[in-house]
Parts: sequence; structure tokens; C-alpha cells
Amino acid sequence: MTEELRYLYAVARANAADAIARAHLRGIDAGMVEAIVEGGLLGATSIVPTSEYEEQPLNDRLQDLDWLAPRAAAHQEVNGKLLDLAGAVLPLAFGAIYRGTEGVRDLLRARADDFADRLRSVEGRAEWIVSIEREGSQAVAGDALRALDAEIAGAAPGRAFLLGKRREEVLRDERRLRDAAVAEEAWAAIEAIAERVYREPLIEEPTAAAVARFSVLANRDREVELGDVVRRLGATGVSAGYRVRLSGPWPAYRFGGLPSERVASA
Repeated sequence: MTEELRYLYAVARANAADAIARAHLRGIDAGMVEAIVEGGLLGATSIVPTSEYEEQPLNDRLQDLDWLAPRAAAHQEVNGKLLDLAGAVLPLAFGAIYRGTEGVRDLLRARADDFADRLRSVEGRAEWIVSIEREGSQAVAGDALRALDAEIAGAAPGRAFLLGKRREEVLRDERRLRDAAVAEEAWAAIEAIAERVYREPLIEEPTAAAVARFSVLANRDREVELGDVVRRLGATGVSAGYRVRLSGPWPAYRFGGLPSERVASA
């Protein structure tokens, strides 16, 4: 008989088990989410097919975005619901697989003290994402660029061509300075009400619209205040001409999350 594989979404306190059972959550591949309790902790899991989630098949499928995208979305959706049900969760990265219920229980026993400490650190807290993007050319309108545009408008074709090359350099410089100022303003405003702020590295090309992305850990009761801060950032001052967005609350992936393990033995 083939041993079942358990997909682990998150770790929470054992007293959330009844709420999870009543919620009838469906997770990856529509599997029923079940709480496996060990001591004072639980692991929120669902059964997944060995044909896809054994180590080698899973590693192969992680390169297939059409396969991965809906399952990653289901993973995140389950963890968002677990946050509401349990109050504090330690979310795992996508792809944490354990052999049967005993594999999950072994993990909870082996790291009981660590998990308890981590849960205390995120109790009553959640993670939000603040992202900043330029809104086209509106985000750059410095004096040097305006002066150069005026000069180009009155220049002969040859000189206008050379000035156009200069304009590209000025535009890059002004954009870089403006982006830095906007990111600094956002950091200062967010940090004033958050417990922790982490600036995520951007993978976009330098010419892309993305300017900055922050992961923010804050108390749940400061959600409205955080939303107000983000709206003000996107409306006036240094950040005028930029789009500032807020998403969340999410489980604290950055501040309390755990790495995934492809297939861990019981």
C-alpha cells in the first residue's frame, strides 16, 4: 500500500483545531484541510497524490507555471483563512510535504519550543504588502527635464537630436532620485506604525514601473491606520504621480513563515 503524502500549509496552536474542522476548508487539488494535533500545536494539512508530490515529480512540476499557479493560489488562500480561524499561524512556503500524519507529528514534536516561540511573536499581528509603482511620465517632472524639453522645442534638428540623447540621461537621473525619495518617504511613514518593515528586492528591469515593495508586520488593530497612511502616500507630496498599493492582511510569511521541505520522512 502506498503511503499517503500530507501537504502542510501552516502550523498553529492546537486550540484552533475545532474551528478548522467546522470551516470545511478545501485546499490544493480540492483536498479537505485537516488539523493534525500534537501536544499544544497543530499542522493544517491535506492529502495530495504521490504521483505528483513525491520529490522528483514535484520538482519537475515546479517548473510548470500552468500547474504551479492555481496550486500556489490555493496554498495562499488556505493560509489566509487559517489566519482568521486561528489568530496566529506560521505559514510554510509552497511545497512542504510529509509522509503521513506521523511525519507531521514528528515535525511538531521536534520543533515544539521553536514553533511556540514563533507563534507568540506573531500573535495578534499580520503581514501586509506595500508596493509602489510609477504612473507613467507623471512621476518625473523635474526642473532640469522641463528646461531641457523647452530647449529641444526651439533647437535645430541636429541639435535637437543631441539634446534628445541628453534628455534620456537626465530622465534616468531624475527618475532614480525621485524613486529613492518616494521609497524613503514610504519607509518612514510605514515604520511609524509597524513593528517591523522589510524592503523586498525587486526582480524587474530598471526601466520597469515598480519602484519598491515592502513587507510590513503590524498589529491587526492598526489595519485601518495603515490603510490611511498608504492612501495619503499615494495622493500628495513626494509620492504624487506614483501608485501606492496595500494588500493583506496575510499570515506573516516574511516574519514568521517556515521554509518548505519537499518530502520529509516520518
